[in-house]
This record gives sequence, structure tokens and C-alpha cells, in this order.
Amino acid sequence: MSDLTAASGSLTRRIKANWQILALAALGFAPMVGLFFVMSWGRPSYQFFPMAIIAAAMLAWRALETPITTEATGSLKVSRWLGLTTMALFLAACFLWSPWLGYAAFLVGVAAAVWSLGGLALLKRLGPAIIMLLTILPPPLNGDQTLTVWLRHIAVSTSSALLDWLQVIHAQDGNTLLLPGKTLLVEEACSGINSFILCNAFCVFWGLWQNRPLLWWLLAMLATSCFVVLGNILRITIGAAAYYYRHVDLLSGWKHETLGLVLLLGYAGLILSWDQLLVFLTDSGQRTDQVPADKAAAAPRAAPDTAPADAAAPSIPVLGFKSLGLALAVVGLGSFAVHGLMAGRNGVAALPSLKTVRQLNFSMPATFAGWQRNNADTGDAAWVQTLGVRSSDWSFRHDNISATVAVDYPLDGFHNVRNCYTGNGWQVLGETELLNPADKTDLHAIKLDLQKSIQYALVLHSVVDAHGNWLSAPLNVSSRFSETLGPPQTGYRVQLIVTGYAPPSAKTQADCIEFFLQARKFLVQQLLEQLQKSPAQ
Repeated sequence: MSDLTAASGSLTRRIKANWQILALAALGFAPMVGLFFVMSWGRPSYQFFPMAIIAAAMLAWRALETPITTEATGSLKVSRWLGLTTMALFLAACFLWSPWLGYAAFLVGVAAAVWSLGGLALLKRLGPAIIMLLTILPPPLNGDQTLTVWLRHIAVSTSSALLDWLQVIHAQDGNTLLLPGKTLLVEEACSGINSFILCNAFCVFWGLWQNRPLLWWLLAMLATSCFVVLGNILRITIGAAAYYYRHVDLLSGWKHETLGLVLLLGYAGLILSWDQLLVFLTDSGQRTDQVPADKAAAAPRAAPDTAPADAAAPSIPVLGFKSLGLALAVVGLGSFAVHGLMAGRNGVAALPSLKTVRQLNFSMPATFAGWQRNNADTGDAAWVQTLGVRSSDWSFRHDNISATVAVDYPLDGFHNVRNCYTGNGWQVLGETELLNPADKTDLHAIKLDLQKSIQYALVLHSVVDAHGNWLSAPLNVSSRFSETLGPPQTGYRVQLIVTGYAPPSAKTQADCIEFFLQARKFLVQQLLEQLQKSPAQ
């Protein structure tokens, strides 16, 4: 045991010798990583991250429970590349103020520190903990939103086919099931994305905890995904059939939450059962780090390290690594301070609680800009897609054109409404930024041309903050990436939608744009007047 004790002590000495570097790096990462967790909590599908952190800590604790049998540090070349990559990603994250990129840089930094302290042996030990932390990071380029749209389409289409087999009279309209007397809209949470991500994260943890082989990973995650998709289809089908035959609503209120919890527990049981089935079929239940007792006894003992136990602990073998730790601290804390001061009340320190925004009162007159307010239920309001906690809408008519104007708030900064419409089955035919025809100045609005089956739609929308500043993002940049271009702030969206059975003519589009710009100005003025009377929410 002397060699094991010496090796473990050497690693401890290396950590103590370089604790200043590690502390500076952690201090620099803290604001960006903290903001990443705050934003993750605002997304229901990633609110499991505290459990993922606990799971990573459990994996790391078990890995370090057994002493490392080597005193080698990581190679200088790899350490340098990992350090430079960490710094490059962190600089980009601070420049773009992207918590997503900041957390990615943090994970690379953790890998760099582990490699530099203990080389490949320590990285293998702590690799599972890093992988567990990686499950918190959403996929880039709106990957989770694309997955949500796909899951929702699969769930609704398959449920509709099953309802036909159960002889339930209904109609499918995009992601909506129309039953006699009830409309079932399959929203983002009902798409199964929450259970999909959570259950796959649990599957990853169980595979890491049991040291399963690669084949197990492939089969287990494939089976987990199938379990969740099939379970969500079953939930929608049973809910629709129960309402049709017994007028029992299982898809709202506490019954919906209870059914979701029961399904979640069922998924966990299926994952563990599938694991045992794979163990039985592949005989891979034995942990890879376990060695039979007879072979362990016959194995030659490693030669004891000739270096004395109290030898000076080497520093992390990276040229300028101390400077790197200092740079991470300066850049991280500096960018946090700059964004906080520049953003004022809309800065990170005043990140609003989106679910506690008070109700605002908006109104539209009976006649506005040549358009007549239509108090009848024309059905157009059903087409408008909103994302905020609160919304208001009004229906207007002009020259046989029916349009719906809506206010939607609060939003977490800028949000492109195209994601809501594509998630409800619409296909985007075109997306353009509105410019003033005279001087080509930006009108801070986006125009969407949509189609769903034989329906066409024109959507105009703008987002403003609590101080009247327009929030926008370039259309040639991924919406998730572009939303990180500024500090977090509450957004208020005004939009207009016109639907019909033919693409709107040029005159119709011009009339709608003019009406939208005037209605937007009228509603934003009401917004600012109310927010100025009390602190902005």
C-alpha cells in the first residue's frame, strides 16, 4: 500500500501546490456558470440540473475513493492545447455574453485541470463525472427545439391514428386534436421533451455508475427514447379517449400532473429492467474495474515510487498556466461587472422573475387606423401563437381582411415567434426583416410567410423591453445563439397574424404592415406608461 499512499499523497500535494490557480479559474467562471444555471432553471426541460450535479458529485466521490496508482501528470502538449481552448471559448462566451458557451468552456477547463493534475489516469477516473455534467448542456443550434417539434409531431400523428382505431371522432389540425366540445393542444411540455431529456440523463448516470460497455450505452439510450415516446403517445391517446367516452379530463390540472409523475416512475423502472435484461443477454454486469481475487493475488505489485513521499509537489506542467488562471478571473469578473453596469436595471443582477410579472391592461378602440374591431368570434385568435405567461388579443377587419393583434409577455429577452408556429405545424415559406421603403431604415419587425396544409398566414412581430428599446437578432444567426448577444431582460412582444386559403396579395401585405406598425406604437405606449408607474417587472 506504500506506493498507493505515495501516489495519492502526490496528487494531493499537486492540488495544494496549485490551489491559487484553480481558485482564480473557478472565480472567473462563477458568474457565467451561475447565470447558466439561473437560465436553465427557467427552462422546464432542464430543471433537473441540481440532480445531475449531485449525480456527478457521487461519481467523482466514488472515483477518488480508491487512490490513483500513478504520480504522472498530463503531457505538456495536451495541457497547453486544453488550456488555450478553454481560454478561447471563455473569451468568446464573455464577448457574446453567452452562458451556454461559458458553461461549455467551464467543462473544457475542468477537463484541462484534471489532465494537468493527474494525466490520463485521473481523467479516466473523473471522466464519468464530467460526462454527467455535460447532460445539463442543451444541444447547439436549437437542437432541443428541433427535437421538441419532432416529438410533438410524432406524438400527435400517432395518437390520431390510435384514436381512429378506437373509433374516437376527432380531427387533427397541426399539433391540435379537435374533439366534440374540446380542443386538445399538444404544447411543448406535452411533447414529452421534459421526460425525454430527464430519462436519458438518468440512463447516462446509471450506465456510468455501473461501468457499462459501449454496446450497453447504444441499446439503453435507444430503448429509453422509445419508452418515453411511446409513453407520451399513450398519455395523449388515453386522455383524448377518456374525455370522448367518459368526459374525464386527464390532460389538465392535477390529473395531468399525476399521470405524468406515474409515467416518469414507470420510465425509471423500465430503464432499470432493460439494464438487467442487457446484463443477462450480454453478461456485461461485471464492472470493468473489478478483477477476480485469484488474478489480483497473482498480479505483480507495482514497483514503489522511488521519490520520497515528502518531495516537493510539481506545479501544473503548463507554460503560463498561472497567468491563464489570473486571465480567467479578470475576464470573467470584468465582463460580469461591465454587463451589469451597462445594462442597468435590465442587467444580470436584476434578472426578472418571469412568472411573477404583474398583469398589464391593454386595450384597442372599436375603430383603429381604418380597421373595424370585430367582437364576434371569428376563430382567428386560435391561430395566434403566444409564449409568455400573459397575453391579450383583438380581432379586426378591413376590406374583407381579418387580422388578429396580440400582446405576449413576459419573454426572456428576444424570442423569434417562428419557433412557436413551426412547433404548431406551420411551414415557414419566408422570413424577412421589415425596412422603411424610403430610407431602408430598420423598422424592428420580422415578417413571416407561413403555410399549413391549405392554410396560409402572414405574421408580423416585434419585441420591446421595459424601457422601449427594440430587441432583435439577425436572421442569419441561429436564434438560440443570437439570444445571447445581449444581457438578459424581459421582452414584450406585439404581433399580428392574417390567415387565409391563398397567399396574401401585395396590397394585403402593405395594409397589414401599416396597421401593425400603428397598432404596435399604440400598444407599446400603453406598456411604457404602465411600467413607469411602478418598477419594471
